[in-house]
Amino acid sequence: MNSAPLSIVLPVRNGADFLAEALDSVLAQDCGDWVLHVSDNASDDATPDILAAYAARDARIRPSRSAEPLSQVANMNRAVGLAETPWLRMLCHDDLLRPDCVRQTLAGIATVEGSRVALIGNDERHLYANGYQTDARPDRSLEVLPGREALRRRFNGLPGMLPMPSVTTATFRKDAFAAQGGFSERWVHFDVFAWYELLTGWDYGFIPAQLTVNRIHPGQVAMQARASLRTVTDHREFMREFHAAHGTALDLSPVRMALIAPGLAGRTIHAELRAGRVRRALLLLPRLPLAWWPLLPVLTLRAWLQDRRRLKGLRGKVPGRLLYP
Repeated sequence: MNSAPLSIVLPVRNGADFLAEALDSVLAQDCGDWVLHVSDNASDDATPDILAAYAARDARIRPSRSAEPLSQVANMNRAVGLAETPWLRMLCHDDLLRPDCVRQTLAGIATVEGSRVALIGNDERHLYANGYQTDARPDRSLEVLPGREALRRRFNGLPGMLPMPSVTTATFRKDAFAAQGGFSERWVHFDVFAWYELLTGWDYGFIPAQLTVNRIHPGQVAMQARASLRTVTDHREFMREFHAAHGTALDLSPVRMALIAPGLAGRTIHAELRAGRVRRALLLLPRLPLAWWPLLPVLTLRAWLQDRRRLKGLRGKVPGRLLYP
């Protein structure tokens, strides 16, 4: 059994390019109350050797290898299953933890102990392929919302909306996560969709501190999902099902939810244009529903305006092709 109060779970397949840096960021924690479970998805690069070397250095690093290759989602669920602690913090092999990440996460868990909070997210910085890292922001105190209120604000575009975690920015209660069946194989955005489902019955805490670093590179699943339009198609189907199941109880706007997928299509077109890939942007149009076409110019312009504000500090520091690889 684990003596540490927090498990970090890291799924990986052929992650030799970035894995050592991720492991170094775990070892650099200023709080030693953690154990790291790594689910190696039958890697055939140097990943097993890297894991063996780090496990020999520190017994808190515990690799477990799958004999056969699994899907990404199955390996995510396998990694979660390796952990024995009530609360789990996730980490992708290409991302990093800030040195006080575990300490601040444990403080957040202690704050919500005994409540209905089952999911805690945190803010993050971005690290681009040219080495530039987004600016640091001051830390602020933990915020907590009833899960249904967090969803209502998010989907209805209301003030006080809290960001949803991805994988590396998520900490969650294992029992609540297991009760809903883990991550679903149906979705490429299995993480965020799992959090939406979780918050229909549990509450949400958010730590407004950049405790993690998200590396932006072409191999990211999110980048591949954008290029393949899985981001758009998954959201279109999931939001339809989610509204049918929870829309009345959560008082969700059907119009706003129906516009999520077209809005993401506009963001995808904008991303291709921002990266200078005009031909790829044009080739997306025939793959989108004809009914969306009148909306796409407006939605693409909105994405450009949003990015103009959001990425203002990156002008001249990160080229468009690295912002959207």
